[in-house]
Amino acid sequence: MNSSRDQQIELLQAALKAARENENRWMEISADFSTDAERMEQWSSTAKLRRLEVERIEALLAGAAEPCGLAQPVRSETVEAKNRMGETA
Repeated sequence: MNSSRDQQIELLQAALKAARENENRWMEISADFSTDAERMEQWSSTAKLRRLEVERIEALLAGAAEPCGLAQPVRSETVEAKNRMGETA
């Protein structure tokens, strides 16, 4: 590996960590929205966007880490987060 690629991987790993932390914090503030349908819909949309951000960074990281460019399998954290949002895996 060259230093440019190593640096790219390090940056993606840092971005992934931050995105996961943001997603986890967002999932923790989900209480008290069940009585307001519009706020619940907004919260749910934001939660899905945070999940997509994590998945996109994971895909970029997998592509940068794999010399042949093959994607890695879905991580259990991804499946667990989707289940928390009521999506199917």
